[in-house]
Amino acid sequence: MDFYWHSLVHSATAIIPLIGAVGISRLAGGAAASNSAEEYVLPTSNVPGSEYPRILPDLRVIFRLKAPEAQKVEFDLGKHYPAELDAEGFWTVTTEPQVPGFHYYFLKIDGVAVNDPCSESFYGCGRQTSGIEIPEPGVDYYLPRDVEQGEIRERRYFSKTTGTWRRVFVYTPPGYDEHPELRYPVLYLQHGGGEDERGWVNQGRVGAILDNLIAEGTAVPMLIVMENGYAQRVGEERVQISPGSSRQEFQRMFAALDDLFLHDLIPMIDTHYRTIPDRENRAIAGLSMGGLQAFTIGLGHPDTFASIGGFSGAGGGFGGPVDLKADYGGIMADVDAFNSLMHLLWIGIGTAEGDRFYNGIHGYHQLLESEGIVHTYYESPGTAHEWLTWRRCLHQFAPLLFRTKQSPKPALARNSLENRQGQDTGKPQQEGYTPFPPPPEGIDAYRSDVLHGTLQTITYESKTVGTTRKMLVYTPPGYSPTTRYPVVYLLHGIGGDETEWERFAKPNLLLDNLLAEQKAVPMIIVMPNGRAQKDDRPVGDVFASAPAFAVFEADLLQDVIPAIEERFSVQADREHRAIAGLSMGGGQALNFGLSHLDSFAWIGGFSSAPNTLAPSNLIPGPNETKAMLRLLWISCGTEDGLFHISDGLHQFLTQHEVPHVWNVSNFGHDPQEWRNNLYYLLQKLFR
Repeated sequence: MDFYWHSLVHSATAIIPLIGAVGISRLAGGAAASNSAEEYVLPTSNVPGSEYPRILPDLRVIFRLKAPEAQKVEFDLGKHYPAELDAEGFWTVTTEPQVPGFHYYFLKIDGVAVNDPCSESFYGCGRQTSGIEIPEPGVDYYLPRDVEQGEIRERRYFSKTTGTWRRVFVYTPPGYDEHPELRYPVLYLQHGGGEDERGWVNQGRVGAILDNLIAEGTAVPMLIVMENGYAQRVGEERVQISPGSSRQEFQRMFAALDDLFLHDLIPMIDTHYRTIPDRENRAIAGLSMGGLQAFTIGLGHPDTFASIGGFSGAGGGFGGPVDLKADYGGIMADVDAFNSLMHLLWIGIGTAEGDRFYNGIHGYHQLLESEGIVHTYYESPGTAHEWLTWRRCLHQFAPLLFRTKQSPKPALARNSLENRQGQDTGKPQQEGYTPFPPPPEGIDAYRSDVLHGTLQTITYESKTVGTTRKMLVYTPPGYSPTTRYPVVYLLHGIGGDETEWERFAKPNLLLDNLLAEQKAVPMIIVMPNGRAQKDDRPVGDVFASAPAFAVFEADLLQDVIPAIEERFSVQADREHRAIAGLSMGGGQALNFGLSHLDSFAWIGGFSSAPNTLAPSNLIPGPNETKAMLRLLWISCGTEDGLFHISDGLHQFLTQHEVPHVWNVSNFGHDPQEWRNNLYYLLQKLFR
């Protein structure tokens, strides 16, 4: 936990001096004499060693500062709290209970606003200021957990638009450096007015939020780029705006930022980071002013961004007239075309925000809904124009990114509360799925009362790899060269080889038992080595061999299949050829099978890995795919960190009405999941 409750009796006075704060040298915060034990928590935003501020169990805050020569001391935490002076020169005040999350605050001494020497400083409100983190009981989605950690990197680049060097922060997901073969989608995430590119990193805790979502398997691994939202072209003066400025005034200010994104920032990111550089894999979002920037830039460049999010800020600004037919170049004038174009349009707001913000954002949502514009709308219960609203928004928004197009359902979506009441558990909501029932016990056990097929290791010459390679081949009981059999090619994961399926599921015994029960048709099972390189053993850093799994596409089509069809009695056509796999092999099966429907009519992916192509690349023509597929089987466990990959494909297939089996269990990334799905898949094949 980030906070700890404790009881402490102070028997001595400690003074932490502040030197040089607006000319006041005799200030001190921190410990002071106390005669009673008191339960409290120290916020993580305190300077190390500072005993104040303190947070009480009911979320009241105690502020204390030593300034014996001051005439008046106040703490401004959205409300002014006058402090009282004691005989030892300490000014102390206890606030009302506070809303959890991060809050800026000011210390005012004799009317001069200064930073609290006990607090870390944060850039907000147009200046460095104090901040306090109020704990949120039972919620940890924005706190560090014991999961794989990504990194937040600082990078400077020169902008030709502004003629200046600029700084961005880039979140890279866990495993970014360890897997150089992988490319990632990108979210461009903007701060609000009076803040800068540090806002999401420090106040927003973007790193912890994404690390936790990715570890849960609820968000796709992605890059997040955080730029400064203020930009002026060379020679231009800064445009002065306020929340009361018109949308057109905001847009004039954003014109330079628009150019910077298109001509400087995005090209730099695509050059220096392993991105997937297309609109389908690029999103833009922001909070408050940054939300309006996201809509302005995103809707202005639909060829660059397919997903847009606004947190307490969106396309309608913060009130005033909105014309959906004309705004943003009239992009929403054709509702059907716009809905087809955008993958995700997302709007969020806090229920306790001021009327101008709430009515503006909520009104924009209602207008979009009335016009049939597909979007997701979310309300953060009980929060105002503050960082807890925006953390919650990111936590709800990120899991929807880079999966598939949003379905044309009513726009009022997850956790939306029209009455501005309720609680947010911090847990993304997911649809429920009904899995196949668990198979009977002993499905892959050896049985003496059934006939058994033959399992053998054979070799073949691979022209693709330039060496002799091995594969396991199962032929069914009573195999005869005068009978022709269908074939299923069964692929292993990144840490396995041609023997992995035998270790995990014993496909030969499983099929023997199914055949004895007349639940499957006689078939040949081929288990090749999907690591198409000369040293194809799974030793050392197995992830370093990931490129060889892509090379296997050529080996399979040009070497493996011809070798099988030359040596065994098979039905050598697509109607009698299937491909399936687990994890990395699941990705291979989907990639190769759907790309070669002239070779495979039956395809299965179990717990498919990140090598799986994006759904739109797997199925560029849904109607053609529907016409040629006999069976597409997708499965994954909800406890699997890769769940989002299979789920994203399922959603895409559903959206485009491509028939498929979607089998979801409560397993993780484990052999029982793969064995169970093989049991059911074999019963469906070639019927």
